[in-house]
Amino acid sequence: MVLNPALDALNERLSFAEMLVTLVRQRCAETGATRTSRTGLQLRVPVDERPSVRRGLDALIDLGVLGTNGEDIGLTMQGRTFLAYCRRLRGEPTGPNELRDLNVVHRIVTSIEDDARLDSDQSPDEVRTLPGRLEEEFRERHKSGSSSKLWIVIALVLALVGVILLALPPH
Repeated sequence: MVLNPALDALNERLSFAEMLVTLVRQRCAETGATRTSRTGLQLRVPVDERPSVRRGLDALIDLGVLGTNGEDIGLTMQGRTFLAYCRRLRGEPTGPNELRDLNVVHRIVTSIEDDARLDSDQSPDEVRTLPGRLEEEFRERHKSGSSSKLWIVIALVLALVGVILLALPPH
């Protein structure tokens, strides 16, 4: 299958859209669900990047790439198709049915390219690295959370030993 060569380059809007869809997918994977809290997702993003992320998520919802259910947000079939298209552009393998309807791919890509809400306030490098930066931040918080839990357990064990020693009768 040959995609339209005019679509074979990720411009800044497409890169930003891919990053946002990837953020949603990663957050869903972290929680093991098909949808995630939109507010929770936005709160993980650095403050100076939140306005463009919020606008971009709104655009992707309006374009049908992302879907909502109340406060939750997740990928639609069009969102999965868009991610498959992006993987294919990078030379990564795609499933046999992921890009079967090129009209859908063309419509999604054209809609994204035409939507000014998908202009990021950040540089292209900052846009591309946001998922990795958030993942690293998540791991650091998780790691520090694990070490603080360890200290709590150690303190509780020491306190328990102290209570037992105080309860023992003197010799």
